[in-house]
This record gives sequence, C-alpha cells and structure tokens, in this order.
Amino acid sequence: MLSFLKRFRPRPRSPEALLRLFAGYVGQRRVDAISERVEPVGEGAFRLPPRVLCMVFAARSGSTYVGKLLSNTPSFADVNESFQPEQLVAIRERHGLADSRAAAQWMIDNRGTADAFGYKAGFSVLIAASRIGFLSETLERTRFIRLVRRDKVAQAISLLRAELGGKLHSVVPGEAKAISAEDYDAEKIAFNIAHVTRNERWFSEILDRLGKPAQTCIYEDICKDPGGFVASVCAQMDLPVPADFDAGVDLKILRDDISAQWAQRFRKERPELA
Repeated sequence: MLSFLKRFRPRPRSPEALLRLFAGYVGQRRVDAISERVEPVGEGAFRLPPRVLCMVFAARSGSTYVGKLLSNTPSFADVNESFQPEQLVAIRERHGLADSRAAAQWMIDNRGTADAFGYKAGFSVLIAASRIGFLSETLERTRFIRLVRRDKVAQAISLLRAELGGKLHSVVPGEAKAISAEDYDAEKIAFNIAHVTRNERWFSEILDRLGKPAQTCIYEDICKDPGGFVASVCAQMDLPVPADFDAGVDLKILRDDISAQWAQRFRKERPELA
C-alpha cells in the first residue's frame, strides 16, 4: 500500500523541494555547505538549448572518458562537471561575473551548442544545480543516463588509487603520487565497493522519485563500442548521429600491473565481493 501511495506523491520540482530530496540522502549539512559555497546565486531565467543531457555517476565510473566521447560530436561542445561548486566560483571570479547563475550561463553558452547542453553530475553538482535553479528550470527537458561499471572491484581499486595518489579526477593536471603494491588495503577496497553500490542505488531512487527514468549505460560496453553508444544517445535525444565519429580521446588511464595485482589478490581474499 505504501509503495502504491508513493506513486502519487508530488514530484519535487522547485529548488527548495529538490534540495530537501538530496538532503534526505547526503544530509542537510552537506546540502547547506554546497548551497553556501555557490552564493550569491542571482535571479533570472536561463538561456537554454532545446535539449539537456545529464549523466549521473558514482566515482571512478569512467565519466571523463564518456564525457569526452560525447564532446566529440557536433551536438555537444564540452560534457564535464559543469555546476560543480568550485567550477562555478572559478568561472565567476575569472570572468568578473555577478553571481553563480551568471557563471552557469557562461557554462551553458560555452560548453553547449544551439542544439544541446550536456553535463556530468554526482551529488555535489546536482545540489549546486538545484540551488542555482538550473535543475528545476530544465528538469522537464532533461534526459538522464546512469553510468555504471560492471567491474566494481576495478572501480573500487581505481578510487583507492585516486585517493592515495591525490588525483581524484582524470583531467586534473600533474602527476599523481607514486603508488606501490604495498599500499594494498582490502578493507578500503571493500568500503569503496559498498560506497559506489550505495550511490548507484541512491541515484536510481532519486531519478525514480523525479519521474525521470534513465537508461543505464555500462562503461565496459561503451569501451567496446564507443560509436554505438554515442549514436544511441544522439538518436534518443533526436540529434543527428555523426556519420564519421572519432572515438579518440586524450586521456591517460591509471590501470597498471599494481591494479591487476590488487584485483587478483582481493578477489582471492574476498570472493563474496568479487
């Protein structure tokens, strides 16, 4: 009966309702901290293309690679973590803009096209986009996709290496700190698997609550057929499918023999999680 009644609850649509929704998952303190970081917000409607794509993902899902693939099409200029709080502040300060809505508009104008705008989002981006009013204003025209990795052990190891190396984002300039085989930490890998799995479940629940069912896109399948993935997204959004799509991206993959050793060891020690 309860699940039946949930279907008829009003969908969160206002910025305030969206922020309350996210606070129910990540906590009010985190929502308040992000909201404060993007002040001043400003007012006014956004100038928008007719289509918006939002790719939600847990850490180390391969979102940088997938975002670059989409950016190689004529319809998307630069699919990245627009509205990330630090990006909003940096754009605002760099271009002498009045507030975070003006910074967001700069991102839309410079990272989108006349046909579409795409962005990647974890919780920080979704909260900031809600606070500045972007998510509320664009929700009806937005198509969501959920990016996941099939190999959760590899994902958890990638996250551990990023944390140990101080390089959580693939596009951050500079080299990560050196990692050795002795840095292996089974408990941390297990924690990361649980963390990623929980976040993926939360994203699914949130999109269901918003009435925005999303296609689940698997990173490993995208790697096998990047052109097919891009064609599928473009077709679903009624965008032209590139005839001569270039799947080349300028991205350094962090996997090496250490990652392979850790994965083999973890799967032997913790087969229930492998």
